[in-house]
Amino acid sequence: MFGLGALYAATLRGGAVDGWSIAYGAGLLLAAELGYWSLEHERLVREEAAVTLRRAATLGGLVAASLVGGLVVVAVAGVQVGAGLPLAAAGTAAAVGLLLFVARFARRA
Repeated sequence: MFGLGALYAATLRGGAVDGWSIAYGAGLLLAAELGYWSLEHERLVREEAAVTLRRAATLGGLVAASLVGGLVVVAVAGVQVGAGLPLAAAGTAAAVGLLLFVARFARRA
């Protein structure tokens, strides 16, 4: 997965992030999670349908949250505003809030 991300980063022209980076990141996350799910799968143990559905729903929610988070980051990166302490404080608060959200979501899973 790191190699695919590095390949995408190498194809960017002039360091500009395009709109497809959001979908590309979510796709990489989905591929990594499905790969991990396949490694965890035990052939001799049959999982109940409810467990599989819950895990698939969790994965869908994670990918959706990744898309929304990526959209917010790309949208904010495109905003041209003057630098200053209020902007830095807002950015720091947003980053801390996103980390807390991810940590809470990971603890549930």
